[in-house]
Amino acid sequence: MAGFMWRAAAFVQRHRKSLLVGSCTGLFGVQISYYLFPDPVIQWLYQYWPYGQPAPLSPKLQHLFQEVLQDIGVPLSHRYKPFTTFTFQPVVAGFPRLPAGAVVGIPASFLGGVVTNTDHLVVVHGQRVNWQSPVGVRLRDALTLSHDAQKFALAREVVYLESSAAALQALLAPACLAGTWALGVGAKHALGLYGGPMNLRAAFNLVAAVVGFVVYAFSMDSLTHFLEAWQDRRTASLSAAYAQGGVEFYEKILSGNLALRSLLGREGEKLYTPSGNVIPSHWFRIKHLPYTTRRDSVLQMWRMTLNPGRS
Repeated sequence: MAGFMWRAAAFVQRHRKSLLVGSCTGLFGVQISYYLFPDPVIQWLYQYWPYGQPAPLSPKLQHLFQEVLQDIGVPLSHRYKPFTTFTFQPVVAGFPRLPAGAVVGIPASFLGGVVTNTDHLVVVHGQRVNWQSPVGVRLRDALTLSHDAQKFALAREVVYLESSAAALQALLAPACLAGTWALGVGAKHALGLYGGPMNLRAAFNLVAAVVGFVVYAFSMDSLTHFLEAWQDRRTASLSAAYAQGGVEFYEKILSGNLALRSLLGREGEKLYTPSGNVIPSHWFRIKHLPYTTRRDSVLQMWRMTLNPGRS
């Protein structure tokens, strides 16, 4: 066993630069592949199948999407493929400037009663939704968005796709890996660990890996928070109607989460706060901005558009 460890350590030491380049390239490829080849994987995962058949995109949703593209000023050369999704919020992936283009899943709930009628079976986290109950009525109201709120929800995702921010997010993991390796090697040289026992170097590498992961997690969460805040500001700045729609959109999300919190009982209390925010699944990470923060930010933008002379 000791001989194998020594041979492995010697191999890594001899080819460490090649291994680093290969690891960073592979990590970047895994991160970016979701966006480079969005079709048909994303559509397979999120396609809305109401009666055993994939639901085609209705003319109403097609017109809504084209209206959003025109409002943002998306060039005609950019490729988008919209489809109907079963999720309550839009789903997107891809790069519209590339030949593969981008896919945009538009929620079937944007059609109103098609999903939330009393005869339609909807199961959330194993719980069947009774649309005639008080919780069901509240959830149905939360899923019923105005035209402006629907446009904000779609425009927010189109803004993200047009920015190609996914490439920046995919670069973060290999950058942190390379930085951890470079600083680790430098620190081991400075401390003289290469002349010491292998067990000591292994312990140092483990500590460096943990520190590197913490830095990556903090950096990724901070970048995601920045991008989400930027998306909201950019979308709300399109017009006062978009800003008003954004306030409604986040209010409806919070209201829907509160309805789900009541519907799911104890499980709902583990998923959602009393204000309607999503409870983070990791105690040391907050991967997304709270919905209350995003609502308040868009509300401020809306007030500024109504009173341009005040800040």
